[in-house]
Amino acid sequence: MQISTRPSDTQDTAAGGHAAGSGPVHPSLLGAFSSDLSAYIADIPGGDRPYRARQLFHWMHARGEREFAAMTNLPEPLRAALAERWQVEALRPVDEARSGETATRKFAFAGGDGARLEAVRIETRHRVTVCLSSQVGCGFGCGFCRTAQMGFVRHLTAAEIVDQVHWVHRLAPLPRRFNLVFMGMGEPLANYDQVIRATDLLSHPEGLAVSPRRITVSTVGLVPEILRLAKERPRVRLAVSLTAADDALRNRLIPVNRRYPLAQLLAAVQQHVRITGRRVTFEYVLLAGVNDSEEDARRLARLANQVPCKLNLIPYNPTGLSGWVRPSADQVERFARYLYPRTYAVTIRQSQGKDIFAACGQLAQPVEPRGRRARAGAGAAGA
Repeated sequence: MQISTRPSDTQDTAAGGHAAGSGPVHPSLLGAFSSDLSAYIADIPGGDRPYRARQLFHWMHARGEREFAAMTNLPEPLRAALAERWQVEALRPVDEARSGETATRKFAFAGGDGARLEAVRIETRHRVTVCLSSQVGCGFGCGFCRTAQMGFVRHLTAAEIVDQVHWVHRLAPLPRRFNLVFMGMGEPLANYDQVIRATDLLSHPEGLAVSPRRITVSTVGLVPEILRLAKERPRVRLAVSLTAADDALRNRLIPVNRRYPLAQLLAAVQQHVRITGRRVTFEYVLLAGVNDSEEDARRLARLANQVPCKLNLIPYNPTGLSGWVRPSADQVERFARYLYPRTYAVTIRQSQGKDIFAACGQLAQPVEPRGRRARAGAGAAGA
């Protein structure tokens, strides 16, 4: 397969976006639905036919075509006009790392403004999963997460989120069925509108048609957005980065707990389960000597038994940050054995790609000096 690495000069708004970059501005169309495309091309010769927008959407999302000139069932004047005004891609690939231990591959991409982000393709014996970023950097300050040390840079647009999937598919083809997890750089629910738009585009039946049941959104615990997600997208799966089962410790490890303490978070999760009929996943990063004692396990079991859930234990992955240590395998097993069968379900995540910094909490990219970063917004726990 021929892979284009032509730089993207843009980010998107609802459709494509406008970014600060060198050269002419050509918004990406990957963030647009057929209804949006109809409005964009209505004044172009040949673009006023309603089915043209559907054809264009199909070329971009189902077939992954990057060049308008190759969309041969569109009239040539329409293709030429599209190329003058827009482009398909919202990102360009800038780096790739392949794990020597697993089949994991990590990809770094740049937006039109040069901001860099990462996505990870994880392949195991039973499934293929793409771990997506929702923001550049992270603004929630979880001390054990390498992404958080970048600080918040900016939100990703729907087009940039979708383009991560398309680029991964071009660089390392995906099977017909695969999973998507928003566990990369950033806090997905802090960028709610763009993340939801992206999930709708990725699950669109005329595009990649990823079932919403194969999409998981992970959050550090933004209570209003958890409730909103339950009501607006009940088929999308929810994971909550818990990492501590008492407020004092969680305040230290995940500072957003001061805004939404465990009682509020648990109430929101219970409401989410009632609305969706689906159990939630609680992710618990195990930090040696911090949250891995039997008493910690006892508190976690008490909390978990208040709501249908699965506990996903994640032994800390080295991030280069001082003060944090991965528990021994024996200690992880002891912690898990205490929890099960006292709780509904317990798994130990076999982290993929630790050797290339592609595992939970390890994603990060160079950014401009802190004083030049965007101040607004927030991001959170990583992949």
